[in-house]
Amino acid sequence: MRLFSALLLVGCTEVSINKLPNDPEDSSIIVVDTYSPNPSAEPSVEPMDGIGGYHHYYLRQVACPVCVGEPKEIEVTFTAQYHEKTNQSHTDWIVEQGQCVTNLVFTEPTVVPIDYKPSIEIIGPEHMFSAYLVDYHTYSVEITAPQYDRDAFHEILLTGEISYGFTSYHGFDSIEPFELLYVEPSYAFAAPIRKSGATFWWSPSGSDGTFMITVVVYSGDGSQMLGYVSCAGADNGMMTIPGQYLQYPTWSLVAVHLARHRVELVPLDAANTYIESHMEWEVIGTGHIE
Repeated sequence: MRLFSALLLVGCTEVSINKLPNDPEDSSIIVVDTYSPNPSAEPSVEPMDGIGGYHHYYLRQVACPVCVGEPKEIEVTFTAQYHEKTNQSHTDWIVEQGQCVTNLVFTEPTVVPIDYKPSIEIIGPEHMFSAYLVDYHTYSVEITAPQYDRDAFHEILLTGEISYGFTSYHGFDSIEPFELLYVEPSYAFAAPIRKSGATFWWSPSGSDGTFMITVVVYSGDGSQMLGYVSCAGADNGMMTIPGQYLQYPTWSLVAVHLARHRVELVPLDAANTYIESHMEWEVIGTGHIE
């Protein structure tokens, strides 16, 4: 299940944020083989093909939670679904590098689910945790930020004999304009998002993933969402949102989502298929149109 933040419930009319008064690279899925199969498992002569599941490891940090109606600053979630093989991707909604869209369409493959057991184990080099089966055949768990092992190999145990592995992701040391990250409500929304075009910088950069920036614009009092644009590119440390997407009234409030995505296909040898592994690290800041 996709948790994209209450800031972007584009199909909902009751969306608001609060300003308190103050006196081209290739973005196709990468196939990697990072996991050695369980030596006790019986080798298969069937070819590896299709997608047999999806997991999403997601860290979201909100600079000013009260400004955007969020309950906490940092949230880390792991969700997973497993199913019969399909040729459909779970992440088609991620914008292609070099493109901007004003209408994200979230779709899910039509699949036959497989539930391995009531809980699965995710084992990192320093921390481990369990995700539990909830509605719609989805495993889910929320963990604390200190439990997140960055850029580290993890093993997921689906059963005592069936497992696979993936590598986690990392976030940011700096984001500019720095005013995006103001945490006090009285100072928030100070970052200028210019109608002529808005440029953002971040570091570290240089990963093989896709960087996506979503600018969500609200009325000056925060009561109404006026529109949004999502642009994607290579993780090269800088991106400019073209001015044609930012033509809103001056001093409209803005929520800026900066997210690093990496999507890989990792082998689930026991089922002769791949798991779609989706790492995402997102920071949400505030600004205004000028």
